[in-house]
Parts: sequence; C-alpha cells; structure tokens
Amino acid sequence: MNTRTMRATFVAAVSLAMVGALQLPSGAAQQPDPSIQLPPSVELPGGSTTLQPRGGGSSVDAVFSPRSSYTANWTRAAALQIRQDASNTKPRIPAEFPIMTDEVWIWDTWPLTTLDMEPVAYEGWNIIFALTAPRDIFFGDRHWQARIGYFYSQDAQNWTYGGDLFPAGSSFGSREWAGSTVLTDDGEVHAFYTASGRDNGGIDPSDALQRLAHAEGRVHVDADGVYFTGFEDHTIIAEADGRLYQTLEQSEAGPIIYAFRDPFVFRDPTDRKIYALFEGNNGGVAGSHRCDRKEIGRVPGGHVVPDDARYYTGNIGIMELRNADFTSWRLLPPLLSAECTNQQTERPHLIVHEGKYYLWTISHMFTFAPGLTGPDGLYGFVGHGLRSDYKPLNGSGLVLGNPPDAPLQNYSDYVMPNLLVESFIDTVPTADGGVVYGGTLAPTLELELESDRSWLVDELPYAYIPAMTMYPW
Repeated sequence: MNTRTMRATFVAAVSLAMVGALQLPSGAAQQPDPSIQLPPSVELPGGSTTLQPRGGGSSVDAVFSPRSSYTANWTRAAALQIRQDASNTKPRIPAEFPIMTDEVWIWDTWPLTTLDMEPVAYEGWNIIFALTAPRDIFFGDRHWQARIGYFYSQDAQNWTYGGDLFPAGSSFGSREWAGSTVLTDDGEVHAFYTASGRDNGGIDPSDALQRLAHAEGRVHVDADGVYFTGFEDHTIIAEADGRLYQTLEQSEAGPIIYAFRDPFVFRDPTDRKIYALFEGNNGGVAGSHRCDRKEIGRVPGGHVVPDDARYYTGNIGIMELRNADFTSWRLLPPLLSAECTNQQTERPHLIVHEGKYYLWTISHMFTFAPGLTGPDGLYGFVGHGLRSDYKPLNGSGLVLGNPPDAPLQNYSDYVMPNLLVESFIDTVPTADGGVVYGGTLAPTLELELESDRSWLVDELPYAYIPAMTMYPW
C-alpha cells in the first residue's frame, strides 16, 4: 500500500471511529465563558486600533487582543492564486539519500526551543525530537505505532538516536503524535504532544481521538552524550470543546479527517504571556457550516463553490496558559480559519521577524476543499500581532511546495526564526517508476522574507538544524 492509499485509509478510518463521551479533566483547557464580553481590539500607539493601509491601498492590517473573538480567514479566493515557480518549489530529492538511523522511521521533527521560539543547545549539544516507529514495519503503518524519540548532535547535522523520550507506558493515548518541547529558565524541559487514540487502545487505525498533553522532565549531559529523566507524570491539558473546536463525535457526520493536535508552545514577545497553537477544525457538526463571503473572498466571476466544501473546516487554534506549571490552559477562538478552503492546517507554528508575526502551517493536496488544489507543502500568513488580520504570503499562502513530478517527496516543514526550514523525506519516485520511502530528514532549506513575500534562497545539508542560543544562558 503506497502513501496515498494509506492516507485514504486514514480518512475512511476516521469517519468510522467511535468513542464514548469525554470528560474534561481537572486543570485541562476550558472553553471561554460566553457571558464574558471579549475586548474587540487592543489600542495601538497613538490610540489607533489598526495600522496604516499597505501600499496606499484600501485594506488595513488590524491587530486585536489575543482574547478577542476575531478570526482571520484563508479564503478560497487566495487559494485560487496558488501557482508554483522557482521561488516556491522545493528542490528534487534524489532516490539515494543518507539515513539518520536504521532503527526507526523518522517523520514530524522539531528542535528543543526556548519559550521565545529559538532552537537552543544544552551544554553544547543540539537536541531535536521526532515521531518515530520501528523501521522494520511498513512505512505507511508508522502512524499507529508512533513514539516521540530524541536525537543529539554537536555539529547540528550528524545525529545520534537517543531512544524514546518518555518512559514506557507513561504517556496518554495509544500513540504519541507531534508537539513541541521547551527548555525554561530553570532548566526544566516541558514536553507537549498529541495523545492520539484512546488510552491503552492498542494499534487501531479507526481510533481517531486526539487530545493535547504535557509532561515535565530534565535533560542531562555526560561523556556518552545526552539523556533525559522524568516525564513520568502526564496531564491532559486540552480537549476539543465542540463550540470553538470540533469534537470527534461532531466530525463523524462528515467524510474526512478531523484534528485536535500538534501543540506549539511559545511566549508572545508583545504581552509576554505564554500561548499554544494547535491544529483544529471549527466547532459544530460536520456539514452544518455554510460557505459565506468571508470564507469565499473575491473570487473570479463564474467560480462555483461545490456544496461539499462546507465539510472543510480547518483552523489554527490557540490557548492561553493559566498557571505556572503548564497544566492549566484556556481555549481561545482560532487565529485563522480555512473553512471552505482546506481541512488540514497541520503543525502550526510561529516566528516574529522584523516586527511581523509569521504564522506557518503544512497541508496536503488531498485536504483542499473541492474546486481548489495546492501542493503538499508549507503555507504561511503574516500579520502585525499574534491575533491580527493575517494575509496569505505571496497572495495565496503557498511558501514551499513539492515539485510536481515528486508530489509526496517531503513533508512536515518547520520554520525556525533564522528562516531555516527542516522537514522529513516521505516518498521519492525512482527512475524505474517505483518509489523509495524516506523516514529520515530532508535537506534543510533557507527562506528570505520581505513583508508579505517569501523566496526559497538556498538548499543546505540534510538534517541541518542548528541552535540559535545556548544553555546555560
């Protein structure tokens, strides 16, 4: 079964998944109180609530309180502008490439970071985390046996596999999906991940439950390298509420993948508060949404929105930390909605570059709503604050797409504040018409950003993920 078939199987499995009613655990994220009047916007310097129009046009870049109910839109009109050229197409990966380890498949990967989103080296060691599964199973089956593993390196390019991050049997769910890992000022390591599947549910592709979880540990260095202790006590910190974010039960009325996963934790440099981004879907029963003007945008004359587009409700969610130990969070309205445009806004993350907020996500060709298309790859949006009127980069949102002759070659792009982009090799076509599976990191790419434009400017070595700061500070 090839990767495309595996993904189709996953879609079918999700639509069949059934679980019992969920109870929100103590300390987990709670939905906003509907009786509370949220502030519509924050006051900018000079008393204005918006910035000046860009380029003398009639549009403005608005900034809102992170707790506002305002949600930006990735519209169908923007997605219709997706075009590939040399500035946004990834270089072709050859069918022969280096493997980081022969023990495990590697896919979604992220570095150890500070709360300020910078990759950090611990006592001279670069550290990264990745979803892993035994390399002796079929590549397409890896999702149902995923565990978070870690790797360390002194040159940020040649990595040693350290094994699983968490003690066996300690994590929630039946497999561990992507998240983020933060080193705080006191030397504690806070791991955030997706608890996928029911607790102790075994290998079951039809079990689509997704929750956000946290565990705390410490990192150590000795003559042999890097190791971790702790991570024995785990907490579910958020579950979909059904109003802001679609639940598994609500999703079962529709035909396609639902999401509540991929937490990315950071500190906003503007208000210095700690937030987490995540992938979600707009709350409500699948199929109950209607595509209106704000989701459609200014489309060319004659563009028809297929009726099934209403099932596509991807968003980039956000929640706010409420206590000091990272276990209590409050769900906030989504930052960005792709309703009627795309179902999946995977692995959302953020950088702040030259005073602007760049919001990143990854998506697949097969998750675009009917009547739209775009390559598997990296998509981005720019605004002037954490919650703002995000505009799609390059007009369409496309930043880096797979080449048309290798549409599945690599995926899960992660942009760092130094504008380096790491990803993993997925499925590479061979000259004889076959494919070779990757399960290892791809060449790192480098971007250039200028306001709402982006360019691919360089291809760097495989698996190159350098730290930007050092601990101890």
